[in-house]
Amino acid sequence: MSNVTAADLARALQDAGVAVGADTAPYALAGVEPLAVALPTTVEEVSAALAAASGFGAAVVPWGGGTRQGLGSPPSSYDLALDMRGLDRIVAHEPADLTVTVQAGCTVGALQAALKRSWQWLPLDPPLPGRATVGGTLAAGSAGPLGTGFGLPREMVIGMRAVLADGTVVKSGGNVVKNVTGFALDRLHVGGLGTLGVIAEATFKIVPTPLKEATVTAAFASAAAAADASAGVASIGLPMLSVELLNEAAWARATEGLSLRPEPISAAAVQPVNPEAPVEPAEERTWHLVARVGGRPAAVIRSVDAWAAACESHGATVGWVEDAESAALADRVADLGWHDGPPALAVRISVPLSQGVDAVTTLGDAAPAAALSVTRGVVRAAWAADALPDDRVAYLASLRERVAALGGTVVVESPTPIGGVDPWGPVGDAFEVMRGLKEQYDPQGVLNPGRFLGGL
Repeated sequence: MSNVTAADLARALQDAGVAVGADTAPYALAGVEPLAVALPTTVEEVSAALAAASGFGAAVVPWGGGTRQGLGSPPSSYDLALDMRGLDRIVAHEPADLTVTVQAGCTVGALQAALKRSWQWLPLDPPLPGRATVGGTLAAGSAGPLGTGFGLPREMVIGMRAVLADGTVVKSGGNVVKNVTGFALDRLHVGGLGTLGVIAEATFKIVPTPLKEATVTAAFASAAAAADASAGVASIGLPMLSVELLNEAAWARATEGLSLRPEPISAAAVQPVNPEAPVEPAEERTWHLVARVGGRPAAVIRSVDAWAAACESHGATVGWVEDAESAALADRVADLGWHDGPPALAVRISVPLSQGVDAVTTLGDAAPAAALSVTRGVVRAAWAADALPDDRVAYLASLRERVAALGGTVVVESPTPIGGVDPWGPVGDAFEVMRGLKEQYDPQGVLNPGRFLGGL
């Protein structure tokens, strides 16, 4: 615990040339407001702010759009909110090299809009991209449905500038795809929740915007049937952007106000592979496969045909949307449980790929909106306030036991702490390595203290 006062901290920041915010209330965590708010606009000012805070031993919580501040435990101490949204510039965009360098405070939505003008995009889809910043998304390791086709956020980063707890600016990687110098250092900060350093700037490899996209939607009587159909298409090797399996609650949220056509995209998909496959009554279909594909028009048509045939052979009713409607549905699926405000409770379950369907069933009858990334073994579940389990502590403890039996883990994401629940769960074998890194990069425990796994 530091003995710094609000006046001392504000004066030190101003002496370092860093603007100070007047209102601390928007930065409260678990009911605790910081002593001061720093509003840097350059990497140098971020460095100066951290150096000033470190001089007092003051605890710092980095802020972006605030969409993921419910992730992790409440800070064990909290003196300074470091608002990174003033660093919102696109530093360099090289369309021919398929790279972009952007400051951490730029929102994902603003970055995508800028890249779109060059028919390019960054396949990163956190919830609420209009608010979620690039730095916050990386720090949280937030991977959405596009992880199916493009991998995790850390796999898109080829370079980074970060600021350590004492204000030291470090750079790793480079500005071209083949430059991998220091790449491992980038990965320490992606998913590190700002506990080892504050991401100030990142360079990404980007991809051309698909000339066409479409999303196949299929209603199944069971999650297992949907998974079997997905496995059949995946074995063909067709390119996929994302493949998500939604329960009824998630489907209702994702499709509210959207118009979905119940016919296949081309004549080739009209006949199922197995015309004699039994078709369940519509009211019994409670699982909805959402398969998004993109690329050249002819390739998209072939992919949709394959998805339609595979789903119909398993007794599903198939629909489709394309282009703008497909993108709108994808946004809804990525925002699941978040588009109308933070959910009352959210969890992320990770299990071996073969256990994905079983992981969905571990949620029981708790009635969340849930989506399974079929090809990654990741389940996202979100509860509205009127659908919460009666005893959240007991429910989450039981859920963790069931998921652990499948070889998986449960991370709890909630806008407010739940007494008696560790959001991360048991620490793994790598915890001592993580502790060693924390001691090396932040020996005073200045950055996001107590918020990460095991109280780091």
